Amino acid sequence: MPTTNRTAQRAIRLTATPADGLVDEPLRIRLGGIPAGARVTLQACMRETDGTPWTSQAEYLAKVDGTIDVSIDAPQSGTYAGVDGDGLIASLAPGDPVAPRPFDSNSIEPLTIDIAATMDGRNVATARSRRRYVAADVQAVAVRDGGLAGVLFRPLTAEARPAVLVLGGSEGGLRLAGQTAALLASHGMVSLALAYFAFEDLPAQLVNIPLEYFETALQWLSAQPGVRPDALAVLGRSRGAELALILGSRLPSLRSIVAYCPSSIVWNGLRGDRVSESPAWTASGRAIPFASLTALTSPQLRAEVFGRSPVRLSALFDAALAGPVAPDAFIPVERIQGSVLLISGDDDRMWPSARMGDQMVERLRAHRSPLRVRHSRYAGAGHLMRPPGMPTSVLSGAFELGGHGPTQAHANRAAWTETLALLGER
Repeated sequence: MPTTNRTAQRAIRLTATPADGLVDEPLRIRLGGIPAGARVTLQACMRETDGTPWTSQAEYLAKVDGTIDVSIDAPQSGTYAGVDGDGLIASLAPGDPVAPRPFDSNSIEPLTIDIAATMDGRNVATARSRRRYVAADVQAVAVRDGGLAGVLFRPLTAEARPAVLVLGGSEGGLRLAGQTAALLASHGMVSLALAYFAFEDLPAQLVNIPLEYFETALQWLSAQPGVRPDALAVLGRSRGAELALILGSRLPSLRSIVAYCPSSIVWNGLRGDRVSESPAWTASGRAIPFASLTALTSPQLRAEVFGRSPVRLSALFDAALAGPVAPDAFIPVERIQGSVLLISGDDDRMWPSARMGDQMVERLRAHRSPLRVRHSRYAGAGHLMRPPGMPTSVLSGAFELGGHGPTQAHANRAAWTETLALLGER
């Protein structure tokens, strides 16, 4: 009787589940039908919307049942280590090491991740997963009413939903805000990603931005069909977190505030990437009092900070926090009426958000505030706190953001889970 090549008869199967899902959904990658103990390399590739490829790879040993499951099996070697279901995505890195930068934070176009399994130098299986920011049952509408500039994301349902105003940071435009708002709507909330400078006809710089603009946005949002006006929230990141907390302290109708990489203090305005002695925010035509980085730091320190590449801004803020900081520059968080979630990384190198988050908690205790507040500090995380499911291998560009790739990815997923839990409360 002729012998049979049992390996050749095996049906090797590679799956990536879900094959079509949201960016923030864990992607389960499994391989079956391979010889026990075989070495298999999984290679992943995901392209940004500009076509830039980001790739990762890891080598695994097949178990006795001929399977590999990335969510429970640690690689022998590769671009990440240890058991980590997000490892292949988090460790994706661009091919060009000359000009490293974090993964795109602007586009809401779907992403496609391609995965290939190779064994003994040959390709044995492939799989593909489409990763969406905007779910199929979510409508995205450009907003230009009443001088506003943003995008409304609305679930197509008759049920009244909580609503969230989403604010980006000092990068301006809709960077990060659009992706975050799209995913919030994909989880059942009406969300408005709002630009407030460096976008179309809005002010070019983060200077003299009127709070009335955001009040108008919240009034407009609360009046939209399918919105519960008693369930309004604001989510902001970095300077947008500073803004969210300011709004919370002035608008008692806000049910909850989520502040990613927050500030306890109102800071200067910005012209480009440099500090301005003009205020960032105004109310009724008057400047909101702010702490001046220029007044609180020395010319020598500023020259040293901006003389490095990438720039580590946190040294300036640490020096400024040594004070004295004028009392009216601190955000009066004790006036907030809703719930507050503060999210920070203890390796934030843009500004010391963990330290400032602790300051707000201490201030609330000093005022004996009944406010429901949670400060989640994540070890090994920096300033790039964002929804999960995107690469965290590059955490610096012109500015040093801080954090370590794997721990940043874990922090992003945990913080997002907290965010959805708070904002989804009825």
